[in-house]
Order: sequence, then structure tokens, then C-alpha cells
Amino acid sequence: MHRLFSVRLAAALLTALSAAPLPALAQAAAPAKPASMETMNDLSLAAAVNACELAVESKIPVQSTVISNAKAITYVVSSRYGSQIGNSGKLQAEQIVNGSIVQIVVRVKQGCYPKLNATDKKFIDDVVADFEKQMKTQAPKK
Repeated sequence: MHRLFSVRLAAALLTALSAAPLPALAQAAAPAKPASMETMNDLSLAAAVNACELAVESKIPVQSTVISNAKAITYVVSSRYGSQIGNSGKLQAEQIVNGSIVQIVVRVKQGCYPKLNATDKKFIDDVVADFEKQMKTQAPKK
């Protein structure tokens, strides 16, 4: 999987993630089929709704809610689908977390972004900008 974040943002996210490792159940045996993209989209949408609710109504920083939700998605994909999504083969937890963060952030931006405070908007904008930058650098040259 391609690097999705700048070194600075990735380091901050990994530091936050290392504080609470995934439960041991996440290392269960691989099932017969991987998670579909439809399943991943559904999980990301549910996570974004949760992140918006917590950020807007409870004033919990969106960065914390997004990371927590990405870890929850990673747990589900690891334990239920053997860390596999579509035709990707087995993914590392970090890859699932990074991809989940991007998917959640994009949906938060489409949803409750106008209701977020300036700090939360900056986090969302930084993740989207870093992702777009990575996609441009990885695009094939014409």
C-alpha cells in the first residue's frame, strides 16, 4: 500500500496508535473471503457519523474520534476478514488504519465539516491535502 500521509502526520498518528494496541482477538485466523469495498464503505460511513456526533455534540477533538474509529475498523477487518480487503492480500494493521483514516476523513468533510471548530477543520484539511499530495506523486507520468 502506498504511503498516505506526510512523515510528520504519520508519526503523530502512529504515536497515538501505539498507546493502545489492538486486542489479541484481532490476530484471529484468516476467513475464507476478504472484506469487500462495500463493507469498507459502510464501516467508514458509520465511523464518520460517529466521529461527527462526538466532535460536534460532545466537543471531542475530531482527530481523536477519527483515530479511535479507524482502530475499530482495523479490529473488525483484522479479526473478521483476516486483514484482507478486496484483492489486496493480507495488510498490516498500519495500512488498514491509514486507509480507514482517509476514508473517514473524506466522509466527515462531506458531512459535518461546516460544524467543526477551526482545529478540527485543520486536521481534516491536512489529512486530505497529504492524501492528495501522495496521490499526485504516485500517479503515472504522461
